[in-house]
Amino acid sequence: MSLPRALAARFLLAASFLVLGAASASAQDEVQDTFDRGMNAYRAGDYEGARAAFREVVAASPSHADAVALLGESEDAILELLIAGGEFETFAREILATSSAGTREAIRDPAAAAREAEAVFSEDLTTRNEAIFALGIRYGPFAAPPLVAELGGANESRRLAAIYALSRMGSRITLPLLAASRSDDEQVRMNVLHALNALGDHRADARIADMAMNDASATVQALAAGVLSRAGDPAQMLVDQAWAWFSNDGASGLSAVENYSVLWNCEGTRLAAYDVPQAVVAYELAKHDLLRAHAMGHREAAMRLAAVYGAEVAALGGSEDLAAQADAQRNALLTLPHSAINEALLWAVSANEPMIAEALIGALDGAGGRDWSGFHSALASGQSGPRVAAAIALAHQGTYNGAVMQALAQAVGYEAIRVVHVLDGDAQRAATLAAALQQHGVLVMVAGSGAEGLANLRTSLTVDAFVIADPLPDHYASRVVSHLRAMQRFAETPVFVIGNEQTEVEGAEIVESADAAAVIAAFAELDSARSRYDTVAASAARALAHAAHDGHGSGVVRALEAAAGRSDAVAINVLHALGYSGEPSAAATLQSVVADTKRSSPARSAAAMASANLHARSGAVLDPQVFQAAMLEGDAALAAACARVLGVIGAGHLSAGVALQ
Repeated sequence: MSLPRALAARFLLAASFLVLGAASASAQDEVQDTFDRGMNAYRAGDYEGARAAFREVVAASPSHADAVALLGESEDAILELLIAGGEFETFAREILATSSAGTREAIRDPAAAAREAEAVFSEDLTTRNEAIFALGIRYGPFAAPPLVAELGGANESRRLAAIYALSRMGSRITLPLLAASRSDDEQVRMNVLHALNALGDHRADARIADMAMNDASATVQALAAGVLSRAGDPAQMLVDQAWAWFSNDGASGLSAVENYSVLWNCEGTRLAAYDVPQAVVAYELAKHDLLRAHAMGHREAAMRLAAVYGAEVAALGGSEDLAAQADAQRNALLTLPHSAINEALLWAVSANEPMIAEALIGALDGAGGRDWSGFHSALASGQSGPRVAAAIALAHQGTYNGAVMQALAQAVGYEAIRVVHVLDGDAQRAATLAAALQQHGVLVMVAGSGAEGLANLRTSLTVDAFVIADPLPDHYASRVVSHLRAMQRFAETPVFVIGNEQTEVEGAEIVESADAAAVIAAFAELDSARSRYDTVAASAARALAHAAHDGHGSGVVRALEAAAGRSDAVAINVLHALGYSGEPSAAATLQSVVADTKRSSPARSAAAMASANLHARSGAVLDPQVFQAAMLEGDAALAAACARVLGVIGAGHLSAGVALQ
């Protein structure tokens, strides 16, 4: 958190205390007494005692009202800890986050906000200041529209009052102001610059630098140059800020309490919010800056845009309601150069972003490019999802090496992707657990901090387990767990917290160490939505059928035999692959499918056709009686396939006469 953002938070939190009132006396006193004990120890140099007291405060899970009351009494001490860094900064951020939680649901009532904003223009200073704080607390960023509406007006006193009010509302107002800075009204842009300058939120630096060089108005350019806090190439600054949004950077990204599932647009003096899925708000902010940098000719913008589009495809793709949105992002991704998508894929693999990598592989699969280094990188990764996706894509290009065939053989047996998130500041410990889980086909998302781990959830539609170390570099495990449990989709997900006998985290199992077997044992049964992994398995089976046809199937017969019992979407291609494999041992599996009256006609017919191919390629011994019996069941397609087998193996002619009944 930059100093201006910290100061803005301080003013707003003090206002929260005044507006919302104190917590219940007993809860407040308990939290305050424990905190005071921690501060006394901290200032006396007893850091272990201080940590113990602060952990007690966090373990008590103070309510929003308790946290606001604590800040009202001890805001200077909280800021002192924030500056101290390390575990003390982590604790301070815990309290800041808790105190902000109560204002997450801003009132989106434009008429009410406009009515209350009138007090901001009062001639009485006290009335004006109280109105500014109340407006910000009650409406958050939604307090901006009535104030921005005054920035282009003719009344100078109201313009100045609006600028002053916006400049006092802290970083929560930054996003709507950035949108207002793109207004086609020159006066609005100029006055927004004054407000941004007073706010001092460095996340606006890239936009101000762009205005200083490229705004259509020379007057705005001059003003932007005058208020710019740091020099730099605007395009590079936009790329850097975009990546801060995208990667959920703690200092320069979008905090959880700022994400109201909206973005902003400004036409003239009319500033308005529009709804966006919460999971992609930060991605959309990143995309906006990258598109601008791309237009300015920045060489890395296209690659980073590809990564952002891939993240949005991953985040939106699991919802039927958002399918059209996901398709639109995928189509936009496809219009980028092949080289940019391939570079983004190389980044996603190296950055351990498996879901983004899979989305990018899907975009490249079948494309007309020549550089497939991203596929090979994904194939060599330990992540099962990208590995299989890359193997399927390479098979489509006619590549059937050992690594491709092994990955395809593994994929035909998949019934679902199992996903585990590991949040651990100990990189070696996290890597060891991840490697063990990946050996069982589990997709693992590794994060070195709480913020990074929570950010990973944006591209993770389902999670089978969480493993969280306590403490993390930026959060206590209790805070992360409480955040997870507040999300309906993770309310019942198993959570392991790596701690010791003193560690207490509600809603989690405390373990001294986590091993793959224990984590996998905690997986819940798959529901119908999670068990639909047939699509990938079917794609792998089709690829194996083509590979076997071209003479590359002999090494995967056992995997194919094991998958012959899958649903038709998978099994039919598996059966064809067995027929092309040329391995005589496959005959038993194929004949068992033909003889199984519980299997579908298409599957049994495919098994019969595959049997004919297998005999032709290897001379495998087949039992004529199996096929003769199937012929007599009355299924036309099955009878035709079995007749072909009998002819191929020379079982003897079966004549048929013609008679009209």
